[in-house]
Amino acid sequence: MLPKFKTRSLQTLLCSLIIVFTNGCETENPLDIDVSGIEVSVELGRLDQAWFDLTPVSYRERHPQWQAEYGELYQRYVEDVLGLGGWNDSNLFNQIRRFTTDRSILEVHSDLEQQFSDLEDVQVELEEAWKHYKYYFPNQEIPKHMIFMGGFNTPLAVTDEALGIGLEMYMGKDAVYYEFLQIPLFIRQRMTRAHMAPTALKGWISSDFVLDEENPTLLDKIVHEGKVLFAMDAMFPQADDTLKIFYDGKGMKWAVEHEEFVWAHFIDKAMLFETDAALIGKYTNDGPFTVDLAKESPSGMGTYIGWQIVKAYMERQDEIDLTKMMSTDAEEILNNSKYKP
Repeated sequence: MLPKFKTRSLQTLLCSLIIVFTNGCETENPLDIDVSGIEVSVELGRLDQAWFDLTPVSYRERHPQWQAEYGELYQRYVEDVLGLGGWNDSNLFNQIRRFTTDRSILEVHSDLEQQFSDLEDVQVELEEAWKHYKYYFPNQEIPKHMIFMGGFNTPLAVTDEALGIGLEMYMGKDAVYYEFLQIPLFIRQRMTRAHMAPTALKGWISSDFVLDEENPTLLDKIVHEGKVLFAMDAMFPQADDTLKIFYDGKGMKWAVEHEEFVWAHFIDKAMLFETDAALIGKYTNDGPFTVDLAKESPSGMGTYIGWQIVKAYMERQDEIDLTKMMSTDAEEILNNSKYKP
């Protein structure tokens, strides 16, 4: 199966003819393709459950198995996410027991067991997304998946061969723990079950395709982020855009309504080829809103603009080839997009 397809189908042609005689015609999303013939199997390693059942005997068997299966990811989980010391330390089991018998951790674990005893829906969503990934990037490997409890330290951990999902970071925006930890509201709105699969794929794609520029311009940065988001469009063709860019409904509405204003702001201030990291960060960093714009704005409005530029560019291509898109220069994408909000 080829990693690309013709966007101008017979149906699209017929639609363009019919529109002459009607008030309109809705075309199918060209990214919503049939991937049922692609075989992908995702197994979710439930360390969030297994660690709490460990005994000295089972630890001696399971620990080396996890080391072999997840490699660097398991090491990073033990050493970096939880800070329990070296993953080969002779005292590691005792450190794990301290973590899994802590009263507060046990309370969270109990709630997770009730809320996430079954992750079949997440597994199915991940498999469907990875099928799309395999369609567009047939030579790329699908990572192993590890579900862990990370002490509210990270929602995602990514290595070259595996990704880990911190389950307690997806309990719902109104979870009492998030209020207690004073997690900002703009972050809480993405801490839901529905965000688990999109966050995993977005993290993987971002690590797969990094911005390879020594001194990137604002245009380089926003188009790169736009490429990642367009890839998310391809991985989740039926998902709401808010799940891909991590906006809430109000933020997305503001972005759509003020797209033309923000683009004019970039042009009037001659910002596109600025390389100042602080300036670029204002329009691409995470936060409660975009610095230098209204407080009602969502964060990263530059990223949103980059997404629209890439969409406009891809709509003008005869083929949807994500590998080619990822390697195309930002200026070429802008110039050939004919972007005009």
